[in-house]
Amino acid sequence: MTTRHNQFLYIQTNDIREGQNAVLGYNRKDDGTLEPLPGNPFYTGGTGINNDTHGKLGPHDNDTPLIISPDGKRLFTVNTHSNTVAVFDIQPDGSLRHVKGSPFSSHGVAPNSLSLSGTTLLLSNRNEDYHQIEALRGAAKASYVSFAIEHNGALRFVSKIDVENSQKPTQVYSPPAWPEFAFGNDFQVDVDFDGEGTRSFLAGTKPSVQGQLHAFQVARDGRLTEHRLVQLPETNAGYKYKGMDGVPSMPLGIWAHPVEPLLYVGFVTRNELGVFSFDRDREMTFMGSVANSGQDICWLLTNKKGTRLYTVNNLPRSDKDDKAATVSTYDISGARAVKPVEISRLQLPHPGEWFINNRMFSQPGSTAFQCALNPEETFLYVICQRINQTDENKSEEGNILHSLRLNGEGIPSVAHARHLGQDGVHFRSRPQGIATVNR
Repeated sequence: MTTRHNQFLYIQTNDIREGQNAVLGYNRKDDGTLEPLPGNPFYTGGTGINNDTHGKLGPHDNDTPLIISPDGKRLFTVNTHSNTVAVFDIQPDGSLRHVKGSPFSSHGVAPNSLSLSGTTLLLSNRNEDYHQIEALRGAAKASYVSFAIEHNGALRFVSKIDVENSQKPTQVYSPPAWPEFAFGNDFQVDVDFDGEGTRSFLAGTKPSVQGQLHAFQVARDGRLTEHRLVQLPETNAGYKYKGMDGVPSMPLGIWAHPVEPLLYVGFVTRNELGVFSFDRDREMTFMGSVANSGQDICWLLTNKKGTRLYTVNNLPRSDKDDKAATVSTYDISGARAVKPVEISRLQLPHPGEWFINNRMFSQPGSTAFQCALNPEETFLYVICQRINQTDENKSEEGNILHSLRLNGEGIPSVAHARHLGQDGVHFRSRPQGIATVNR
């Protein structure tokens, strides 16, 4: 007899109103539709980040701001403007209950990404919140932090590694197959493209375009030690950013092969997918890169079998006459793990509003960000954010959660799109993070 599990999905509202940030829970239906849980919203005890920067590259690019423990019993998420982390126990009915002491200090400014290494929680503090400007302009540094997770779910600070030279983390990630490893990804584009200084809100006094990778060791007691700092090689396979000729090769989005010691990296300024191998000494070797058919390859995700890799490509590509963000599917089975082959390209539905961004070209007002698979790997969920958060944008649409059905070959097609305003997501906020669980 097959036991029928409760199927839940969670996102974070990233609400910019003081103290109103929350997690929304849904029942996942077999047809891809989502049914809000009766207890919504589950308040996180903090405030999300206000990203009213008119389509600026970044700021606050990030992945995995909301994660669930492998046993499906706890949910962790960030309060970026409040500099805290909320920890919830997931109840059998999908409702959430704060553990004692939650939310906990992030020991930095603007926490934006989380990962688990056994009973250790890893966190990156981006230090890029324009509404904490004094910290952003020199009073603090970005950082990678580790916490021990106590039996009751409380977080106990263990270690912190500051990030030098004003680099800005987007993601921290520990591969489940190698919990003693962790990787960090820094990415910053802080340039006033419009020439007037009215829309870019420079964090510093000089333009800054930079990024790098970190290789960490996670000790049994949860202490982080940095072993490698890696710069991306220059490559020629992809298609450069419109309006950004001359920028260096930079990373955005990292994920590991589930079986092989390979780290996939989005070469965002080259529209390429890069592959690095790593070994027990934390040496990282560049194995090569392949072209990505989208514009602004951002967040990456593999399936459990190690046969498919999905990339979320943030913007339409003008030379392909795109009208919206895209999702690419790569074959990474067998020998293709080292040289992935793109086998599918899907445009996401878009509500229609476009605007002129701070690079002075037209882009959609809603673009794709993070993604997650359901445990059965029959659906890929992609969250889209309302990017144009200026007063001139009168439309309240753009915050959308897409359910993409995967066929037997792991190729996605659009099954359902849920507009999140109906669930209480404030239109001036950019919802973020997706995680699924069966209970």
